[in-house]
Amino acid sequence: MTPKQLEVFISVVQLGSVTAAAQQLAMSQPSVSKVLSLIEQQMGFNLFERLKGKMQPTPEANELYKEALRVYLDRLRFDRFVDHIRQYRVGQLRVCATPALALNLLPRAVARFRQTFPDYGVVADMCLNNEIEEAVEGGRYDLGFVVKPGGEQGENRFMVSEGEMVCVLSEQHLLAKQTEVCWHDIEPRELVFITTDARLVAMIGDVVPEFRQRQVAAIETNRYSMAINMVRYNNGVTIVDRFSIQGCDMTGLAVRPFKPALKVSVVAVSEGHGVMSQPGEEFVRVMKELMRETAF
Repeated sequence: MTPKQLEVFISVVQLGSVTAAAQQLAMSQPSVSKVLSLIEQQMGFNLFERLKGKMQPTPEANELYKEALRVYLDRLRFDRFVDHIRQYRVGQLRVCATPALALNLLPRAVARFRQTFPDYGVVADMCLNNEIEEAVEGGRYDLGFVVKPGGEQGENRFMVSEGEMVCVLSEQHLLAKQTEVCWHDIEPRELVFITTDARLVAMIGDVVPEFRQRQVAAIETNRYSMAINMVRYNNGVTIVDRFSIQGCDMTGLAVRPFKPALKVSVVAVSEGHGVMSQPGEEFVRVMKELMRETAF
């Protein structure tokens, strides 16, 4: 298929209508129908059946759609890559990280990175933790920093930092007098629950099943920074990964190890899972350095 044929075919499958696809693609309805007819001639099988006024893909078309979408997205990524080369001839590194890391550490990392690559362009964005790997794999970013449950086995050059889940609470809270905080120490009504990443929630829930049983009166948020500020103003308690507090203003707050211990890691991910450019390697090195410096 030509790029245009791919676009038309994908659009009709997704929208279920030749008319809607024509509007989306700024084409005439007969032109879209003609493209579909030509694809069917080339493929040797029917693509759609009309069912209740909608274009229903045949089983063959459903199989074709999966590969067509992959090819189409690869082509878009390639076109974006060419645009970047054309626009930033010296080079550009596109980096994303969790909101906490993006706000607290990425700006410092960019400054240090530019000392080594002063003419390199940098895009630094925040993404939800569970979306970063897909965003990098899809070509939107060259490099991402992900928080994962558990530690990493053996040597891993993409390992950035290892840590654990911790409790954050007001310095005035009674539990701040303890050297560590256990689940049974925490009053459920005081706990700020974080729902940002299913993997981390599952890790805590596997060790502390009660974590999944929230009261109606519980406070919830999908951002670690929000949870920390809620603790600051409500004198509550929250459980976060250690990396979320690195580089934060922790005035008036206490940090205590959470027991049982729950290991977490920050890992760098790159497109291709192994091949990384020299600028990418340098950015990972800078992030490792910063995370050592700001560790609690």
